[in-house]
Amino acid sequence: MKFNKVFSLLLVFVVFGATVGIVGAVPPEKVRVILTIDKGFNENSIFALRGDVVAKGRIFPIVVAELPPRAVERLKNAKGVVRVEYDAEVWILKGKPPGVGKPKPSQPSQEIPWGVKRVKAPDVWSITDGSSGGVIEVAILDTGIDYDHPDLKTNLAWGVSVLRGKVSTKPRDYKDRNGHGTHVAGTIAALNNDIGVVGVAPAVEIYAVRVLDASGRGSYSDIILGIEQALLGPDGVLDSDGDGIIVGDPEDDAAEVISMSLGGSSDVQSFHDAITEAYTYGVVIVAASGNDGASSPSYPAAYPEVIAIGATDINDQVPWWSNRGVEVSAPGVDILSTYPDDTYETLSGTSMATPHVSGVVALIQAAYYNKYGHILPVGTFDDLTTSTVRGILHVTADDLNSDGWDAYYGYGIVRADLAVQAAIG
Repeated sequence: MKFNKVFSLLLVFVVFGATVGIVGAVPPEKVRVILTIDKGFNENSIFALRGDVVAKGRIFPIVVAELPPRAVERLKNAKGVVRVEYDAEVWILKGKPPGVGKPKPSQPSQEIPWGVKRVKAPDVWSITDGSSGGVIEVAILDTGIDYDHPDLKTNLAWGVSVLRGKVSTKPRDYKDRNGHGTHVAGTIAALNNDIGVVGVAPAVEIYAVRVLDASGRGSYSDIILGIEQALLGPDGVLDSDGDGIIVGDPEDDAAEVISMSLGGSSDVQSFHDAITEAYTYGVVIVAASGNDGASSPSYPAAYPEVIAIGATDINDQVPWWSNRGVEVSAPGVDILSTYPDDTYETLSGTSMATPHVSGVVALIQAAYYNKYGHILPVGTFDDLTTSTVRGILHVTADDLNSDGWDAYYGYGIVRADLAVQAAIG
């Protein structure tokens, strides 16, 4: 999460009660809810309560609806309704969004940001650069991406917006008008060319999944739909060849990595269900731990299926604002990366640390796929072997504070060079 001088980009989730429930452009006389359903559900139960259907999951068994507050309790008793939860609002506290229509600036000569150097990513580019043949994709759930940025456009394979439950693949809809998503994208996959910066995995394909609007606001339901889109991919089909393998299959285009530089304080079961299903398919999910100096990560980083990321500075120190209880750490202070309008910006936060780890995971999977023809399983928080992605991250990280895991660094600062070496033996 971006933390730049006086601005904290901690994404705050607020769950609304039965008499409030305003999320996005919800009519004032209605609330938005997330229904978990089974096969017996009929949408007429919503319409009968003077409600409207906003969105329906294609993979996840959810329906997003808006209805009068007094109707919520009645909806819980409708046939086929497993659970009803109030949607929540999420936002970024930051300054004005980037200007639109500015003259295109001249591009600076390329430099390798200090964070990319610190994780030793350049040491393995000769092994992993472009080696996965387009099999490894990273889905960035954020404010969108500046799709025509000269340091990103070659690696942007696809974009989609799910704002307010409306799925759109029009470039103008997933264009970043905030800056946060473009910055995250550059740390993962800025091109290794002669301008600007270079990312941790400069040849990996990225998906721009816009779940936050220009002001940095969104909702739980939009993030759930964003995870779903990351699984469906550009062709909109979960398993196009019917072989039961979704992730790491060259015939399918589900993302192998989901990167989420966002978080909040509330635990919503339907959100966790979506995370769990993506994890079960084999997606490595990476999320920012939070910027409020708390003793534990925010959600979704707090979920056991997710790799929670803490931030470090150029001296390998953990800043006071980086939440504790993380799984691994990465550079997150004064990070230079891409920004809208073909520019570059230096930002700080666990939002900036997260894409370093997402990029390292992409390098691990690309190297492993290139050698073995399939990808590694995700693994768990406790893994200490080289047979899973999380295990590799744990045993190859620079352990700076103790012999093993600690609350400040987790297992340590990630190392792309050692991780890739461990992956390919």
